[in-house]
Amino acid sequence: MKALHKGFVAMSILTAVAVGGTIGSGNAWADHGGDRGGRCACSERDGGWKGHGHPDHRLAKALGLSKEQKEQVKAIFRKHRDEIAPLRKEMVSERRELRNLIRSDKPDEAVIREQTKKIAATGGNLAVRQAKVAQEVRTVLTPEQLKKFQALQEKRDRRIDRMMNREEERDSNGK
Repeated sequence: MKALHKGFVAMSILTAVAVGGTIGSGNAWADHGGDRGGRCACSERDGGWKGHGHPDHRLAKALGLSKEQKEQVKAIFRKHRDEIAPLRKEMVSERRELRNLIRSDKPDEAVIREQTKKIAATGGNLAVRQAKVAQEVRTVLTPEQLKKFQALQEKRDRRIDRMMNREEERDSNGK
């Protein structure tokens, strides 16, 4: 059961990263929001890549998107919203069902595995759509912005790896 839990946690993290990494909300990704001039509502600090504010706002700011680029990105997300939204809802519903199966009084391994396959299939469909959106968004970015974006993704991946390593160390130390 512990191996199943670790596998589920890893799958959940990867799914969350894949789903959240590219899709997000087009408006959020491309716009700094409101009359705050891009600053976080809770303080005088700017959003920045790491800090307060919506992650997509911080990403737009970190990449230095122009107003025209922000509008182009918004349009790309709007164009794909109707095909992606149902998949995201389906993913949430299927993951909720899996949680219910796991929490049941008598978990059925075969049923849990079948539900996990459904989640993987939906995740695959979502990833294909994400790839199309990401490809379109990349055409809006300059070569310098693409390099910045790749560097930020690598930094995020390292942060996730460190988090996973800390969890493994805690597990191996019996905590």
